[in-house]
Amino acid sequence: MPDSRIMDITLVVDIGNTNIVCAVFDGGKIVARCRILSAPLSSIETYYSQLGKLLPEYPLTLIKYVAIGSVVPALTPIWEALFARFSSARVFTINGLSPIGLAYQIKDTSSVGADLVANAYAAWKIYQEPAIVVDLGTATTIQLILPDGLYAGLVIAPGMKTAAAQLFANAAQLEAFPLEAPHETLGNGSQAALCSGIVLGHALMIVGFVAEISRDYPQFAPYKVILTGGLAAMIAPLCHPEFIVDSDLTLQGLHLATSYLISQA
Repeated sequence: MPDSRIMDITLVVDIGNTNIVCAVFDGGKIVARCRILSAPLSSIETYYSQLGKLLPEYPLTLIKYVAIGSVVPALTPIWEALFARFSSARVFTINGLSPIGLAYQIKDTSSVGADLVANAYAAWKIYQEPAIVVDLGTATTIQLILPDGLYAGLVIAPGMKTAAAQLFANAAQLEAFPLEAPHETLGNGSQAALCSGIVLGHALMIVGFVAEISRDYPQFAPYKVILTGGLAAMIAPLCHPEFIVDSDLTLQGLHLATSYLISQA
């Protein structure tokens, strides 16, 4: 049971299109986490109940700060209202307008998703070298982040499972099945061939984009390539061996950004 005297516990809420990942940070480290399905029609009370059941050792009365990063606009006010009603925690909603020191080459930073902001901030602060961040979720995003905190640009592609779902939905003779990394390039059956085309094909797309970015921006090379998101562990063995997996990059970015804002208050 955590010590109730600890005063710097932060709850990070990463609201995605498929899942909401909640993580409790104590002393800069993740000490508990849970995953909740994203359901825009769920009530404040429902989410509050789920939190209580999934994180019983960290009731909201123990939380001093909350960091929210959301790519689902309909859910953002629900979670903000949840903490306003059931907690006295100070809440920070991280997005492209947050004054955390990142610089952007686009004018309308309000259009930059919270996950992209968090990934960029974490890559900047943790790795401190030119980085290409690949986030494999509902969409696959590829970002270029420079050591001075410049968010230099972005690629957005359909996520691997998103693309697969569309293929299964529109091809009458193909049935959905759990994806896995292929054992060989050429499959000797529909499922093996699909795993190669979908999973290996996605890995080759990532490797190709990293190579293209390196050619287009050679002045910043070499790059640290960081894979994150729910599918990173599956894709990583099919990519370059120097690519690293940092599954908690988004959570870490939301926590670091909030810690910075607290320090500036």
